Amino acid sequence: MQNFSYAIRVLLRNKFYSFLNIFGLAVGLAVAIIILLYVQNDMSFDKHHEKYDQIYRVESKFRIPPKDDEFALSSFVIAEMMKEEYPEIQNFARFMGAGRQLFRIGDKNIYQDNLYFADSSTFSMFTHEFIEGNPKTALVEPRSIVLTETAAKRIFGNADAMGQLIETDANNIKVTGIIKDLPDNVHLTFEGLISMTTITSGQPVPTSDQKAGQLWNVSLYSYVMLPKNYDVKDIYNKFPDFFEKYMKPLVLQAGLGDAGFSPRLMPLADIHFNSKVQYDLPTGNLTYTRAFTAIGIFILLLASINYMNLATARATNRSKEVGVRKVLGSSRGKLRGQFLSESVIITFFSLMLAILIVNILIHGTNLNTLLGKDLQLNFFDNPLLLFGSLSVAVIIGLFSGIYPAFYLSAISVLVAMKGSVKSGPKSVFLRKVLVAFQFFISIAVVITTLLMNNQIDFLRNKDLGFNKDNVVLIPLQDTSIVNRMEFIKAELTQNPNIVGVTDAFGVGRGGGNVGNSLLGAGRRLLSISDNESNITQDTYNVLTVGKDYFKTMDIEIVEGRDFDENMPTDITQGVIVNQAVVDLMGWTDPIGQTVSPIGLPEPTKVIGVVKDFNAFSLHVKVEPTAIYRYQLQNAGAQGLPTLMVHVSEGAVGPTVKFLESKFSELDPNHPFEYEFLDQQAEALYRGDQRQNKLTGILSYICILISCLGLLGLSSFTTATRIKEIGVRKVLGATVPQLVFMIFKDIMILVLIGFVLAAPAAYWLINDWLDVFAYRMNLQEVILLAAGMSGVLALVISFLTVSFHSLKAANQNPVKALRYE
Repeated sequence: MQNFSYAIRVLLRNKFYSFLNIFGLAVGLAVAIIILLYVQNDMSFDKHHEKYDQIYRVESKFRIPPKDDEFALSSFVIAEMMKEEYPEIQNFARFMGAGRQLFRIGDKNIYQDNLYFADSSTFSMFTHEFIEGNPKTALVEPRSIVLTETAAKRIFGNADAMGQLIETDANNIKVTGIIKDLPDNVHLTFEGLISMTTITSGQPVPTSDQKAGQLWNVSLYSYVMLPKNYDVKDIYNKFPDFFEKYMKPLVLQAGLGDAGFSPRLMPLADIHFNSKVQYDLPTGNLTYTRAFTAIGIFILLLASINYMNLATARATNRSKEVGVRKVLGSSRGKLRGQFLSESVIITFFSLMLAILIVNILIHGTNLNTLLGKDLQLNFFDNPLLLFGSLSVAVIIGLFSGIYPAFYLSAISVLVAMKGSVKSGPKSVFLRKVLVAFQFFISIAVVITTLLMNNQIDFLRNKDLGFNKDNVVLIPLQDTSIVNRMEFIKAELTQNPNIVGVTDAFGVGRGGGNVGNSLLGAGRRLLSISDNESNITQDTYNVLTVGKDYFKTMDIEIVEGRDFDENMPTDITQGVIVNQAVVDLMGWTDPIGQTVSPIGLPEPTKVIGVVKDFNAFSLHVKVEPTAIYRYQLQNAGAQGLPTLMVHVSEGAVGPTVKFLESKFSELDPNHPFEYEFLDQQAEALYRGDQRQNKLTGILSYICILISCLGLLGLSSFTTATRIKEIGVRKVLGATVPQLVFMIFKDIMILVLIGFVLAAPAAYWLINDWLDVFAYRMNLQEVILLAAGMSGVLALVISFLTVSFHSLKAANQNPVKALRYE
């Protein structure tokens, strides 16, 4: 208690240094706590399920030489058939996207997203807390739905949702359960699960042959549950027999040669970081998580270095105090205990302030929205957070207290009473190394942030090969609208602000498309001819579109022609491909080549070639793509299309009002909804933009902590050189010369940090850019980014040092000399 009260007096005696020490370390600790919570959240995806270590997602790997395709989706029947074949599979559950549905409750109409059809076994495999309903029976009966707490409240308000009927376009469904909202760290999120029997009831039970025929079509997410510590290689070793029995006959029948299939059992907890397959749900990026962890550690190091630097630098000013204490009988051990306990107590003040800062950021700001997380500061349920925070505070306190505790306690009473204790050359050198290290970290983070900004701007401004601006997407909700499509297009194009109107499948929220496709591209098995008219089968991207698609979307036709409405065979037997198909096949003359879905009476022929366009995000290269009219049988069009309206620049607002008015007449049974294609494009890079924002914020924090440390050290350095400043001023030195004299040493440290930071930042950003198929020219921008960061570091450090050096240089030299 005595040490505690004395530590308080020491803090109050030097308020300026106390503030810098405590606040700087508190900021570093606060950042470290937030990043620890962030990383814990990322690394614990799906681990709240009690049986997570027994659950595996069944992924699909198709082998059609010379290429392999891997999908997160699997066939409707494979999990069920594998359970019948392999007794070690204890259970299975499937999730099939139910799209966006209009819920009608009395006079209330609500669009509901995040819906899946799911098996009744879902709640025996996955852990969900039921507020109402029975988890064993909730999804047994057809036309049953289980809602999350938030969805139930949004749909029914304060009324009891349990047992209520919801009218949809297809049928009426009954609420049979309410569950707690899902945590944010799950890979498959939903707000409602509809019983799978809603789809299968009333349908004849498929025969074994019919089931086998479905194994090659992927449509949903399947999960199986295996015994604890089961080796999945056992199933892989057995699967060739399954393939020969159920899948090989179709290969032989279709003449697919060496085509094959194998399942991949992905552990549930590994999906977030390790899944790199097509048509997956949004997944995490381990590189990002590691980068944030590294930056968090560096910021904590910066704050700790500041704290230790200031603590050791100020310690020499307490030599007289040590002498007095020794005269009064304090032993060396007691002095060491005093200095160490003081240091630890101060770090605990910083920890308390850090906890307050984190609480304010989590509960008083939009931090969780920025992070895309639901972070909670709960020490009692998080032992790593509790003991980790305490341990870091104790370690920093002990390390920063070691120097004064052991060095000052060892000096003689005579030396101490004279007050002639000075920092040795080794101590000064170490302090300079630590300051240079601070600038190395800060400058590297700033350069990295600037380069990330450049890459994001590059993605935003890159020509995608089609027009994404001012395109309004309107999901069509009724077949009667589709049947009147030409009439509707004619009505809309009468508006002078509407440049063009088309429609396509799988676009926007209404498309129900899975993956990162911007224009609704799906994968299909196609027959394709080479220059010698030999037919091979392979999977390609397929778009299914309506009339005037290329004209409306400004996609350039480089060879052949567009679909001609006056030529019926164009609609039923025509296909347009992108340049990537031509390059892949090496066609000398693409017009007339076969690119056809399997099973058509007459194969479709190429009538035109378009310039390559990015149907997916710029993380992936343009892939070979075939474009069909959706009236074509087997083209892959399912559900209802999305209307795409190209609006004149500057006329979006009034045109949207016009569209809303028109659709209230054309489709009065459905509320009008729309979105913009450019916003969909922005969403593809939301994760990259979030990382860029976070890195930018952390770079500001790096600069702040470095400045706090530099402010304290410059104050101490100036105070120790006050006599030298006075003598130089008497001898004729000007104020700028004196300021530069003090700043010169810091400038050298900044330049050393810069020289080390530039190549480190180049290496880091080069690694980060690997996730993009299209990237900026790093060599062109690295010099500019590095130069800006170096100049910024010099300016900030100069302004920080000038705060004290100007004051010292401008004071009366008589006072400076008398001071000594």
